[in-house]
Amino acid sequence: MKKGLPALPLIAFAALFALFAAACGDGDDGDGRGATPAAQAPSFPAGSTMAQIQQRGRLVIGVKYDVPLFGLLDPVTRRVDGFDVALGKEIAKALGLREDQVEFVEAVTANRIPFLQEDRVDLVISTFTITEERKQQIEFSRPYYQAGQSILVPKSNTTINSVNDLNGKRVCAQAGSTSERNVAQRAPQAELLPLQTISACVQAMKDGRVDAVSTDDIQLAGFAANDNSLKLVGGQFTKEPYGVGMKKGKTDMQKFVDDVINEMLRDGRWERIYNQYLGRVEGLPAAAQAKADLPSS
Repeated sequence: MKKGLPALPLIAFAALFALFAAACGDGDDGDGRGATPAAQAPSFPAGSTMAQIQQRGRLVIGVKYDVPLFGLLDPVTRRVDGFDVALGKEIAKALGLREDQVEFVEAVTANRIPFLQEDRVDLVISTFTITEERKQQIEFSRPYYQAGQSILVPKSNTTINSVNDLNGKRVCAQAGSTSERNVAQRAPQAELLPLQTISACVQAMKDGRVDAVSTDDIQLAGFAANDNSLKLVGGQFTKEPYGVGMKKGKTDMQKFVDDVINEMLRDGRWERIYNQYLGRVEGLPAAAQAKADLPSS
């Protein structure tokens, strides 16, 4: 089920991951040595989704491999790290599983829902915006992070400063994403180029095939922070609450994941993960404010 990285040369990703890992500070180092060990295995009702995963002894989670700060694959070690990965490990721990019992699988925007519907993964934690349309197809947990859509352009570009300026411009967004739809609605004269990954969009811009890339600000911030030729413009023009995706009908798992996130918000683990991955990103609120801004459902 694992796929390679189609967009950027491996050496570029290695450099990006090294910078990203350094920015993550002194938390989990990606190999589990800095993480809290799994608690004693809890008991779940027979036949429940949680009991089935526990009995199988393996939790399969779909994440993105090319989003610095949330899910980024180290091309050398083949380990993936980020906010979404850390949340997945906490959910596994609550199931009584060790980190070596969690399998992370690449889930790009277009295959997240099919992966759940085809039982290829148990959860999708991949900067997955909760929408009413998607809730008709899958279950979502409560929001665990709230981003907002923004715009990435070359620093030399002075003509794009807002979403309205995208009209008449070539814009890349991830295929099938809410970002693609938002650009089509907010800037209907934009010439959209949908690609599978945000890294492919950034590469298309650097190659001169598009003028701008638009998706959630926190995803773009990771690229801007590691490339002096790029800049974020336009602020946030949407609200994008991220949730954990599950197969439709898995309401027991939905409640379980909600309880895990709520407990993390209560006991300080959410702030610890936020500070580990996002605390040093310029322009983002402090962890306490970000937590206060989270919608409850």
